[in-house]
Amino acid sequence: MNEGLEEGARVLVLFKNGKKSLHLLTKKGIHTHRGYLTFEQVSSSGYGSRLTTNLGEEVFILRPTFSEIVSKIARRTQIVYPKEIGYALVKLGIESGSKVLEVGSGSGATTIFLASIVKPSGKVVSIDVSEESLRIASENLKKFSLLDYVDLRLTDVRSGIEEKNFFDAAFIDIPEPWMAFETLSSALKPSSRVAIVVPTYNQLVKLSENLPSNFVFYEAVDIILQEIQVKKGAVRPLPLARAHNAFLVFLVNIKELA
Repeated sequence: MNEGLEEGARVLVLFKNGKKSLHLLTKKGIHTHRGYLTFEQVSSSGYGSRLTTNLGEEVFILRPTFSEIVSKIARRTQIVYPKEIGYALVKLGIESGSKVLEVGSGSGATTIFLASIVKPSGKVVSIDVSEESLRIASENLKKFSLLDYVDLRLTDVRSGIEEKNFFDAAFIDIPEPWMAFETLSSALKPSSRVAIVVPTYNQLVKLSENLPSNFVFYEAVDIILQEIQVKKGAVRPLPLARAHNAFLVFLVNIKELA
């Protein structure tokens, strides 16, 4: 038997054509482009239910994932999308208990994913030069009850940080990522992985030209996501692929020769 949903619950409505819409459940119910669902319908049925709108459209009521919620959070800057975040998290090799340095908090989208992995014994130290970005990131982290696992700091990465030989990984998303190398050199443990978000070819070239000897190039990728229409008698790629958003560059921190 499904558990009911209370007012304020996040609800993902999935339509039969694959389209999705995210909602907060209120006493006014849920309004979609294909009809209306009453509060009582959704609340009593719970997640995983099949319901019918007042226009006769059959929909599915789902518990939204982090990925689906993060795409809708408040933002001040462009966020890194799940197709990049997911790949980066796997390549960084972080786990529960890991200590991660994030340079460029932005709106906290990536921070949310990092914190959800390293909790309960790990920590994310996220730094940014913008008070407004840190305020938005803090509010977004609170929505997921993850603020306890993140140390948000107003600072420029060029000023350095107090932790030395401390972090297991780093995620860098700032316009001039090469400015972070001096701080990373002292803050990261040997063999730590670094993921860097680079939007343009010019930045990618400059990054390669400013790579210190103690950071070894590991991989650079541009992730393209091609969605497929799965429909009886018409299975084919959809016309619009999710193409370039940003390059991901992966480095590994190596000890300097004595």
